[in-house]
Amino acid sequence: MKTVLKIVGILVLIFVAVGLLLDNSIDVKRQITINAAPQDIHPFVSDLEKWPLWTPWQEMDPTTKTVMGSVHEGVGASQTWTADSGPGELTIVESSPEKGITFDLIFDGSPVAFKSNIKYDWDGKATTVTWRMTGKMEPIIVGNYFAQLMDMFIGPSYEEGLQALKKLAEESA
Repeated sequence: MKTVLKIVGILVLIFVAVGLLLDNSIDVKRQITINAAPQDIHPFVSDLEKWPLWTPWQEMDPTTKTVMGSVHEGVGASQTWTADSGPGELTIVESSPEKGITFDLIFDGSPVAFKSNIKYDWDGKATTVTWRMTGKMEPIIVGNYFAQLMDMFIGPSYEEGLQALKKLAEESA
């Protein structure tokens, strides 16, 4: 029994030590080129009521129940949601038809907001749209481990959403 306790103790120490060495920063980013001007893309991105047309979240968790804030488009637009995967809230803090949007994301009542944006880069023929989320995972140690996996967890859903946005924007342009 002492040997088992020593092994468990050593494994816990290794878990903690490695967790302390890992970075808790996340930076998830995906891009797509859309054959449309930013002004043709922006209505789908800046209006939270249009997000279900292109974001994959409802399909990923059908239990999601979204409540729109009093403003649903542009700066100040917000929504909250509950789901089996956890609650959250989103608030747009910057919005530009030429440059894109910036929004704060808060998951599961965390006091920490993740900074996110959907940016447009127009080259005169097509727009490169970049969807990005940055922040720090908490609590320390466990969050550090999760931070290492966030790109793998979130990246594919960003890709799926950008593909759907591309289709919508190109069809409407």
